[in-house]
Amino acid sequence: MIIGSFLRYFKTYQGINFVPITDQGNFCGLLGDNGIGKSSVLEALDCFFNGKQWNMNIATKKSGLAKTKPYIVPVFLVERNSLSGRPRELAEHLNNIALTLTEDEVPSGNRDDFRCYSDLLGRVKQNYNLDNYFVVPLGIDYQSNPNISIFNCSRLGVELYGDEYDDRNLDETGLEEFKPLLEDLKGSIEYIHIPKEIDPELFTKLETSEIQVLMGETLHEILEQRVTSTQIREINSSLNAFITSLADELDGYSYRTPTDRQQNLRKNDVYNLIIEAFFNIRKLHKKEGSHWLEIGELSSGEKQKAIIDVAHKLLLHHRNSGNNLIIAIDEPESSLHMSACFDQFDALYEISKSCRQVLFSSHWYGFLPTIESGSVTVISRHEGGHVFDLVNLAHYREQIKQMTRESRRQLPYDIRLKSTNDFVQSVITSSIGDNPFNWIICEGSTERIYLEHYLKDLVENQRLRIVPVGGAGEIKRLYNHLSTSYEDFKDEISGRIILLSDTDAQLVSYETKNFEKLYCKRIVNCEKDRKTKLVNISSNPVSPRTEIEHCLNGVYFLEALKSFIDGDDHVLAFMSDVNASGENDSYFSLDLKPSQLRSVDEFLDSDNRKFMVAKRYIEMLPDESHVPEWINTVREWLT
Repeated sequence: MIIGSFLRYFKTYQGINFVPITDQGNFCGLLGDNGIGKSSVLEALDCFFNGKQWNMNIATKKSGLAKTKPYIVPVFLVERNSLSGRPRELAEHLNNIALTLTEDEVPSGNRDDFRCYSDLLGRVKQNYNLDNYFVVPLGIDYQSNPNISIFNCSRLGVELYGDEYDDRNLDETGLEEFKPLLEDLKGSIEYIHIPKEIDPELFTKLETSEIQVLMGETLHEILEQRVTSTQIREINSSLNAFITSLADELDGYSYRTPTDRQQNLRKNDVYNLIIEAFFNIRKLHKKEGSHWLEIGELSSGEKQKAIIDVAHKLLLHHRNSGNNLIIAIDEPESSLHMSACFDQFDALYEISKSCRQVLFSSHWYGFLPTIESGSVTVISRHEGGHVFDLVNLAHYREQIKQMTRESRRQLPYDIRLKSTNDFVQSVITSSIGDNPFNWIICEGSTERIYLEHYLKDLVENQRLRIVPVGGAGEIKRLYNHLSTSYEDFKDEISGRIILLSDTDAQLVSYETKNFEKLYCKRIVNCEKDRKTKLVNISSNPVSPRTEIEHCLNGVYFLEALKSFIDGDDHVLAFMSDVNASGENDSYFSLDLKPSQLRSVDEFLDSDNRKFMVAKRYIEMLPDESHVPEWINTVREWLT
């Protein structure tokens, strides 16, 4: 994984700049205005991994390369057990310096960038156990020689050569020591860069290196499995027999090669001919109804979507593993209608689960309230230089509040407002038309798991999208924005938009309106009727505290919980003696004592257990099981 990169005199970056990329997760975005340097980061890594031509900063033309000395130095987070031999020894040395370098050891002109790096390192330490990883800052200069940016200090020489090393930085010969590690790192990662101006027709052809990387095998490797050496020998034997018989018939004449050595078809000759005659004439097509449309006939937005779709499906269904693959995409929302942006970024997030890292640049902030993990870096300018604000998506609301409160840096705008506005526009515009999207906006990712299971037919056939946004407070904020937009477009909206909240101990209460196609409801267990109800946010009852785990099929939720009990001392051991009274809502079916209910809640609230229990519940639930009544009510609203 790449956690950041030092760039010196590359495109928009003058002097040395440290760009943080992630402190946790492999879904990594770069946000900011046009020309700010988002795409430059992706392009620089393409130069590093794939040897693409460098795009130097304009200052290099004035001052010369020898003086400006451009370089690209990614900072890698590398699993220790992935390296061995000399590369591991070198990584150990660089890791020691990367973890212990102090501000005093860095030239004064580079200390702002060192502090940016140091802040990132502190956050990485909170999220990863660095006993299991090396932090490796290693890249190349403009002549492709190894470079380590600000980490080239006298202590590194001592690390490499011992205490007798004199007090100076490593020269070019000393940096060459890191070549084995550099080659190892570059060789261990496949990097695909998809720039904004890419030709989708060319990119999606099977002969392109990018598609073959996504497949995890080259066309030659594919052909080796299907056109064997034995078959090629048989072809040569048959053709040679024909030439021999023809020579007999011509009596004194023969078709021969210019030399005495009569060449046969070689394996690569056959493969290249097949690629030219078979694969080259085939282009990607998209099925529309009963027709197939060539990719060139699609709109610009559909072409952009096709690239992401093809990448996703090849990773999911064809490539064995994406553990060594980094995909970098420049402005994936380019040319897309606002209504399609959410699906595009949701697909990117799914892709990130199947590869080592997804990097992207974007102007669209609507994914921020909906993505559960990853990082985004907001790039802006201040006093002529670049400013980088890294936000962890799992905690972005809290981090943005903290940044605003501390005024640590001058954010270019209220990110929360822009992300909310972009997302709301996507929801509203996609709900308009003859074939609209339908939306359920819920609090958390486990709600999404349960709802997607119970409503999977609507997800597949009725364009239902289920989006977790991180709490009742965020549901309230989105409802206020959505209701305002809904008032403006209510006559045009044909889809359904449902916001669902839990009933928390500290209830987030607000008034909602009675819209025809926009619902904002709260799930609550009604003691009087002994069932789960969907009520208006400010309506009664307001207790007991109700989460989705309290509103499931009681029999199978109990089975899911019991499957985690691994001994008499387990926190849920008492559940072994609990029986469900029926398949009605779990809160009433299990009828637990308050102390037992607290134990279940404490278990679910620790170590990602909610997610694991949700997956186990789905696995255990038979197709013909009782569906909670409140789920059927949601289905009725949608249909």
